[in-house]
This record gives sequence, C-alpha cells and structure tokens, in this order.
Amino acid sequence: MAQGGSRRYVGKVALVTAGAAGIGMATVERLAGEGAKVAFSDIAVERGKALQERLTSQGFEAMFLDSDGSNEASVARVVEAVVARFGRLDVAINNLGAHAPDDQPGAPLHECTLEGWEGTMRLSLSSTFLGMKHEISAMLASGGGAIANTSSMAGMRVTPFASPAYSAAKAAVIHLTEMAAVLYAKQNIRINAVAPGLTGVSTITKSSEETRARIVAEYHPMGRLISPEAQAAAFAWLCSDEAADVTGLTLPVDGGWAAR
Repeated sequence: MAQGGSRRYVGKVALVTAGAAGIGMATVERLAGEGAKVAFSDIAVERGKALQERLTSQGFEAMFLDSDGSNEASVARVVEAVVARFGRLDVAINNLGAHAPDDQPGAPLHECTLEGWEGTMRLSLSSTFLGMKHEISAMLASGGGAIANTSSMAGMRVTPFASPAYSAAKAAVIHLTEMAAVLYAKQNIRINAVAPGLTGVSTITKSSEETRARIVAEYHPMGRLISPEAQAAAFAWLCSDEAADVTGLTLPVDGGWAAR
C-alpha cells in the first residue's frame, strides 16, 4: 500500500490492466492505498476476485473485470464499465505484456515462428494500443487524464533473456507512448511509460536462484531484483499531479541498468 500516508489519488478513478498479480497487483494496491477508486482487469478470474474481495474488505473501492487485454471488444467493455460505474476515467495503467506460449524467452531470431512473433505482439504491443485507444476516448470526454504504459528494459537494451518479438514490442511501446504524448498534450492527457528491469514477479522468481543472481549481476549495478512495489511507486508518481509537467517520458526502474 501507499507509503508515508500519501493521498494523491483521492477522488480519482483509475484502471490497471493485468492487475491481478505482480506489478499490476502492486499498482492496484498502491493506487487504492492513495485514495483512488480502482478498477482492474485480468484473465486470471479467481486471483482478480480474491484481490477485489481483499481490497473491499479493507474499505477500499475496487472493481475487478474479467478481460482479455488483447481483444478490442473486451477492452472496450472494460472502459465502458469503469465509466458507467464511476462516471469518468482519470488514470490508466496499461500493464499487460508477456511472451506468447510459443515464443520462448531467449529464442534466437532465426528459430522464431511467425505465430510466436504475432502472439507476443498482441500481448505486449497491441494490448497497449487498444488500451490507450479506448482510455483516451474516455479521457477526452471528461477533460483529460494520465496514462502510463509498461515497457521493459528489454525494449531499451539488448538482452538474450528476451525474445526478438518481446524486445521489439516493448521498444515499440516506448515510441507509441512518445507519439501519443505529443498528439494529446494539448488535450490535457499525459502519457508516459515505465521500463522495469528484472523484477521479482512470478515468471522471474520461478527461475533458479543461480539464474536470477547471474542476470542481476550482469545487468543491475545495484545488485538486486527490483520489487513490484518499486515499479508501482513509479507508476503512482508518473500519473499523479506531482508529475503534472511530465509527458512522453520512459522511466527506467532498473537498478541502474540503463546507465551501463
């Protein structure tokens, strides 16, 4: 939850995609703790319902929506449901991103399949486009808002631990963020991105301790995994009024990797 008693989001309505676990869940908890009315979507229905129940039992206003973030009709329904319940949308975090099942991390480009490439692009790039498309429409109707997208250090630096498709998708998220930030700046919509380094989410913590230590030693000068809560803090700052003059930025939260 929010640290230091910050209440930057009182009266704000926020949406987090892929919000039932990892960075998404930490961000949902952070925004709720800072006073937001938080909606979050995910395909993991049981985890989503459990998080909604836990938050509401603690007195927070939270709404879970079962949604496939790579399907436009599903994304549109989520935004419509948020506006129908809360009257508007002020903040959106587009957090969905993953390797497709048939696109393995570390796969050499000449062995990648078109199906794997397209699957990862849907999950890690098209989902961000679809989210922004419908979120921006809602924000234009209510006078503005703030959006933050999840990129990755794999989109900023070359690493053999990501697939070509994932790296390309996350690089494209950065430029899509910049383009949209410029296009909508005068309509009072700020759009930024966070580029996480190696973060302690389930896909990482399932790997061996030896593998994690090797990757951290190679990439993170600080010598440790980044916590999901640290990523959530970055999202919470970027979408708050404290960052009112910040748009088009990609913020690495990476233990110093970007400085190498």
